[in-house]
Amino acid sequence: MNRLSGVIAAIPTPLDKNENVNVSDLKKLVDHVISEGASGIFVLGSMGEGPALMDDQKLFVVKEAVSHIKNRVPLLAAISDVSTKRTLEMGKKIQELGADFLVTTTPYYYSFPHPDSIKEFIQVLAENLQTPLVFYNCPGATGNKVDLETMDYIMNVPQIAAVKDSSGNMAMVLELLRRYPKDETRPCRILQGDESVYDVSLLMGADGVVTGGGTVFVSLLVELYQAAIIEDKKRAFRLQQEFRKKMDDMLGPELLIDWVYAIKKQLADKGLCSDNLTSPFLKRKK
Repeated sequence: MNRLSGVIAAIPTPLDKNENVNVSDLKKLVDHVISEGASGIFVLGSMGEGPALMDDQKLFVVKEAVSHIKNRVPLLAAISDVSTKRTLEMGKKIQELGADFLVTTTPYYYSFPHPDSIKEFIQVLAENLQTPLVFYNCPGATGNKVDLETMDYIMNVPQIAAVKDSSGNMAMVLELLRRYPKDETRPCRILQGDESVYDVSLLMGADGVVTGGGTVFVSLLVELYQAAIIEDKKRAFRLQQEFRKKMDDMLGPELLIDWVYAIKKQLADKGLCSDNLTSPFLKRKK
């Protein structure tokens, strides 16, 4: 449970019209992605609308997910917030519920351009939480970029079990893979969150991928992962192209407007998840 790898599904949070968790759909969605081959489940991330949910609903999602997963796969739960103290307090509450990993971005809303701010933030969490941490580099959502040397520093904090990079900075990911080839000397797992470069990242030695939109296509991504780890480049490239075509068809041309609804709608059509959203996300008819 401490070595994250493979395809980790960052699942949407099924909601009712009042933005409360739809428990029956949550259970269906969990069972579906596990049956499709997911090696982990991530709740309350960007795809899970975690920052938009009320705190009681965040805790409820984790409680119900822990109860239903029953250690079949690791459960990752986001604790991100706008400050160190708020992130830490949410981390303490969620670790009491039994999540296997706590996932944090940098703090968001405010700008923290100095690397020491991020290093101090990570150290405080590491010193005060017992559950292993995953650092989620997502500057497009947080507004805070993390440079190569800071990422290297974070990877070497003992409490850090993995880093997930969704920055789109492939050069940085490749340099981290060069510094830490895939063997027992790597200080933590390296997970790719950029859905456009899963194939290349895995072929270069990344341990796994974390996918939001790919929740709809888990079995395809499992095939891609398996091709990459045996270094079948042609098959990995073909599967990446197939995956991106399916993603583009699902998301449509207005990605920034439609992405959350498009993914939930696809799952709703399969009977797996309600398509209700947190406001002000829009439901749009294509």
